[in-house]
Amino acid sequence: MPLIILTGYPCSGLTHRAHQLSTGLQETQETLFANTDKPRYKIHIVSTHDTSHPRTVYDNARTEKEARGIAYARARRLLGKDTFVILDGMNYIKGYRYQLWCEAKALGTTCCVVHVGTPIDQCIANNSARTDEPPYPAALLDNLIFRYEEPSTHSRWDKPLFTVPWTDETPPIPDIWTALTGIPHPSTVDSTPLATLTTARANTNLSDAASVAPSTVTTGGAVRRERPKIKPHLATVQPTSTDSSLLYSMEKRTSAVVAAIRSFVQENPSAEAALAKAGDAADGIRIVVPEVATEVFVPAHVATTGSTDELGGAGGVLAVPRLQRLRRQWISLNRAYVTGNKATLGAEQVGDAFVRYLNGEFAG
Repeated sequence: MPLIILTGYPCSGLTHRAHQLSTGLQETQETLFANTDKPRYKIHIVSTHDTSHPRTVYDNARTEKEARGIAYARARRLLGKDTFVILDGMNYIKGYRYQLWCEAKALGTTCCVVHVGTPIDQCIANNSARTDEPPYPAALLDNLIFRYEEPSTHSRWDKPLFTVPWTDETPPIPDIWTALTGIPHPSTVDSTPLATLTTARANTNLSDAASVAPSTVTTGGAVRRERPKIKPHLATVQPTSTDSSLLYSMEKRTSAVVAAIRSFVQENPSAEAALAKAGDAADGIRIVVPEVATEVFVPAHVATTGSTDELGGAGGVLAVPRLQRLRRQWISLNRAYVTGNKATLGAEQVGDAFVRYLNGEFAG
């Protein structure tokens, strides 16, 4: 279920709003699921502060980063299909909110930002009136307010964005519930039984609630909204696992090609001598690689215009460091073609493909 990211100035009433959200979401599902055996969603509030990480952690970049990392890990661990996670804290860094948004998308669940809009003067008054725990030092409070990066609807990771002014008694629970779950809130439905308000199937592909409005579906005379879908993208898509056997074949066969070239160089260390051995009509140096149909080809003008006449010497066209660097580059470029069940490059094709790559580099 969704991740709700609270954000606002320090002492703006974030913890109070977090508990209001928890209570409101719990009451909502108790009303909707009252006459059913549908399991209730768990609701967790994850706080940025605890006894080990008081508010003074913001005095130091290292301790602040540590506290933020612990809160992030707790929220990530609790996120699931049957859980609401409310992240209580300033969450004032937009890059941190982006990181949390990516985490929610990676898990295939929705996410929203609730901005607690409290005036600065009120935040200062709340800090001075604090009795349950030590208040922020005045200089630190001013610094945090200055550093605050407000959420914006122009940022996809800050949408959907709900602003709760200081004067509002409660957050917009109906809007938040409907936007994140796709289920109409009881206050917006006139005596509609739960049978007509069933949520979208658990196996339905999810897309981004921030950019795609939930679709409406009529069931038994009542209108319900499908749960928003989450569109995966490069920031959240898990890398494809690599087939270790095919990767081993790549390493083995490319190493065999390099070994064949090294053997040729040992027998023909001079570029001029290698070209003379090939004959007057030769247009370059050709090296036969065992079990590979394509020959390694170095054009004559490339072989003779190097910084040295030695093929395998420092700066030579067939120097071992260069060959190993090209081998690593080719493996890195082609790793994706030997992954999972989508392999398009068989083990028997590796040698020829690598030699063609080398020929292209030598020709260039």
